[in-house]
Amino acid sequence: MCGICGIINYSQTQYIEKSAINKMCEQLKSRGPDAEGYYINKNIAFGMRRLKIIDLETGDQPIFNEDKSICIIFNGEIYNFKGLKQELKQKGHHFITGSDTEAIVHLYEDLGENCLNKLRGMFAFAIWDEKDKKLFIARDRLGIKPLYYTFSQDYFIFASEIKSILAFPYIKKEIDFTAMSDYFTFLYVPAPRTIFKDIYKLLPGHYLIVKDGKVEVGKYWDLKFEEKPLKDENEYIEEFLDLFEETVRLHLISDVPLGAFLSGGTDSSLVVAMMSRQSNKHVETFSIGYERKDKYFDERKYSRIVAEKFDTNHHEFIIKPDIEEVIEDIISYFDEPFADASAIPNYLLSAETRKFVTVSLSGLGGDELCGGYERYLGCLLAEKYRALPRFLTDNLKTLINRLPDSSTGRHFNERIKRFVNSANYPFIQRYFQIMASFDEEEKRRLFVPEVQKLVERPSDGIFDQYSSARKDSASLLNAMSFIDLKTYLVDDLLTLTDRMSMAHSLETRVPFVDHKIVEFFASIPATLKVKGLTKKYLLKKAAERLIPKEVIYRKKMGFSVPLVLWFRNGMREYVNNILSQTNVEKPGYFNHSFISKIKESHMNMKANFDEKLWALINFIKWHEKYME
Repeated sequence: MCGICGIINYSQTQYIEKSAINKMCEQLKSRGPDAEGYYINKNIAFGMRRLKIIDLETGDQPIFNEDKSICIIFNGEIYNFKGLKQELKQKGHHFITGSDTEAIVHLYEDLGENCLNKLRGMFAFAIWDEKDKKLFIARDRLGIKPLYYTFSQDYFIFASEIKSILAFPYIKKEIDFTAMSDYFTFLYVPAPRTIFKDIYKLLPGHYLIVKDGKVEVGKYWDLKFEEKPLKDENEYIEEFLDLFEETVRLHLISDVPLGAFLSGGTDSSLVVAMMSRQSNKHVETFSIGYERKDKYFDERKYSRIVAEKFDTNHHEFIIKPDIEEVIEDIISYFDEPFADASAIPNYLLSAETRKFVTVSLSGLGGDELCGGYERYLGCLLAEKYRALPRFLTDNLKTLINRLPDSSTGRHFNERIKRFVNSANYPFIQRYFQIMASFDEEEKRRLFVPEVQKLVERPSDGIFDQYSSARKDSASLLNAMSFIDLKTYLVDDLLTLTDRMSMAHSLETRVPFVDHKIVEFFASIPATLKVKGLTKKYLLKKAAERLIPKEVIYRKKMGFSVPLVLWFRNGMREYVNNILSQTNVEKPGYFNHSFISKIKESHMNMKANFDEKLWALINFIKWHEKYME
């Protein structure tokens, strides 16, 4: 696992100084504390920081082909590299390292851009082809590993993190106001934009070529939902368990200590079960917990059941509401506003986990693939709800919207309000309403008129590009899964996982997001993913063969955080200070009176606005750090 960066100056006479690439590389130190490497060739410069995982002795980068005409820097893991290496040796290629990186170089020699089709893993890499004078960069199919870039008429720059690009002296920090608007809708900035004007995310499953001063972006993979003819569900279960066991086995390739995050949910428990099958020693597992008033969010009871069943070396860490000191660090690792509050437990859990292992497996991705979210069930039930008489649904809506917020931090009232407020919309709009934190009307009240004029389009159009998903998919469920795989999974969950683990030089692997697993679930009939009111039906049936039912059939919390309670109690003063009139009005973007109203509604338990308040806190703290 590494951090990578690079510069191309289009001028053949203006060479790049090592100090420029060194400054960029220094910003990636937490991603790779073990080694650094550089390639500088006149107007081309590569830099990388390495976290040693595979081939500890000879795997330092950059790595070259036999005649040194092709150079690569690489971030990620190629899980099938041993098989690829044997194939390449049979074709006459010579290897001087034991790393997975070198396999990519020789594959590129043979196949050019088509080498991507042979790779199984998580990756972002850059190749300089000296003979063809071409830069080739690529990102893995699902976007597990990040890659950012910017360009002008004079240069092209890329890096694993935005802060590395910002270290280049000629980069201007300007806010993209459409991206800012999207952030307040989704709590993250959807690709390909970033919060910074003219800095972009390379999309998952895409590559980019720079040649003769021209930038070309292409797609090499996409997901299609093509359901196989219905067969016995036990056949699907057997096929999944065989494939998942193979996938987890490949994800265990490592020359350093390895463990797993264990929430006690079905997905992480399945990962631990498969790890235990294939390990000749006790698996290291790691969980978080809460105490006292926050115990509703505590899942340690279930993680302990799984840890005991598989005899793991289990570690637990308690999270307390005194988190102000880590907020600054969390913001600095994302580089742009990011308001998924589960970043907090992920950050703290990664810090503790790194004391024991260098690599940790996660159950991330199972909900998107297998129909695991409440909103999936809600959208499907909305189809029946829409058939009820309008006078009845209107009265229900009025009554439900009057419900006060829960005093325990439970989200039931909030979710049922979202359901009745979105159920009568057409599908794409309905799903947007469920996903949005600030809707378009709320944003009109949030932003001052001058900012509203700078936003290029409303955020409720961001799902329009996926409106064909319903036509291409056999069901609404597959359409929702497709939208989440393209947006929420990559730009929220995978981004969060990457940044919070790499902040502590911990590599996190996600077997459920292996493209073979993703393609498998895209071939399963939707009726086996959500059956009646049972979410993740097929996955749970498969899990019954390995995991106690009390773990499988229980309410899952995930890495939830009791912000709703913290903001009303221990963090109340902190929230009031950050969202004071002075701080809110200082950037010149926001209407303080609207923010004051939602803050008071939250504090007085009229509604749960913890997402909105957290989004505002993150933006204001980010703006102080990056823009002032």
